[in-house]
Amino acid sequence: SRQHACAGPIVRPTRVCAMAASRGRAAAAVVFRWSFLPFLLPTALAEESAAGRLVRTGQAGSLRKLLNDGTSMPMVGLGTWQAPAAEVEGAVYTAICDSGYRHIDAAQIYMNQESVGQAIRRAMHNCSVKREELWVTSKIWMVDFHPRDVPAAADRILQELGLDYVDQLLLHWPLAYARPPPGCPPDCPAEFAKTDVAMRPRGPDGHMVTADIPLSDTWSALERIKAAGKVRSIGVSNFNVEEIERLGAKALPAVNQVEVHVFWNQAPLLEEMRRLGVAVVAYTPLGNPALYRDAMEGMASRLVGDIAAEAGLTPAQAMLNFLLAQDVVVVPKSVTPSRIRSNIDFELRLTEAHMARLAAEAPQRRLSNPP
Repeated sequence: SRQHACAGPIVRPTRVCAMAASRGRAAAAVVFRWSFLPFLLPTALAEESAAGRLVRTGQAGSLRKLLNDGTSMPMVGLGTWQAPAAEVEGAVYTAICDSGYRHIDAAQIYMNQESVGQAIRRAMHNCSVKREELWVTSKIWMVDFHPRDVPAAADRILQELGLDYVDQLLLHWPLAYARPPPGCPPDCPAEFAKTDVAMRPRGPDGHMVTADIPLSDTWSALERIKAAGKVRSIGVSNFNVEEIERLGAKALPAVNQVEVHVFWNQAPLLEEMRRLGVAVVAYTPLGNPALYRDAMEGMASRLVGDIAAEAGLTPAQAMLNFLLAQDVVVVPKSVTPSRIRSNIDFELRLTEAHMARLAAEAPQRRLSNPP
């Protein structure tokens, strides 16, 4: 896997990382504090009132994030990764019509966009929701990173969703895959001998088959899709600072969607993105308990449970509050109506003391590995 420095594979070494490494966990807490206080409270005031002052107030479902391209997206969305097609349509419809969601996060590789689109269109028809009230994000997968393939990929996404445009389109990972020839699988040449799914090309050794396609070329093709009016905002996912710089873009990505949660707080990356003016969107903001239950305690941890109880929140709400308080957009995934509602229907209640404790005491571990 691609190992970067400073607590994991997303962040490159920086002066802040070096300081944190030399001073240990306490320094990491300081780095975290610096990452959100500058745009919320003066440090001295925060120190004095840490026990009781809320970091940020407001109803989660009403929060919006103004992006560097002038668009504005709801800060709580519904994630659809690993949501079976048979369940995701009902989940998206419930989210929009019954729980007030106006942000849906989808992707080409999730293999469920037709059901997501059906739910969106049904909600617009039945629930008096206008298309312009919704924010729909999708992502271009890595076999489509050649500039000549990007337009067809965008059109395929629109066709699957049944929409005239998407609000945001992202490059899913900072790496291009080679595209298998038609008919592979099952009839694959030696180069793609172990390929069993066309979107995940594998060579004879079982490793992914990559392609030497500059990210700057792919990004330029995505910019042309935006200029054509098929997408309002463009961004990236799972990129670090150096990879964003390699885009060579006149205008930086509007967002960088990455794994962020209490147990992988990405403090150095958040600081770098804030410096660049690139918004961070958190996938797996609850640690994906269905998939990674054995890897970490997550919402079941005593730390999260105690802080949630003190704040009058559920453990899931406390983990989401932790990110929203730092101006991070969240896209928690659920197909359960009660959880869908609970993830958006709450007031932000974490104090400075709660935030500092979560930053200092939560063990850090990345869950989502590069493909």
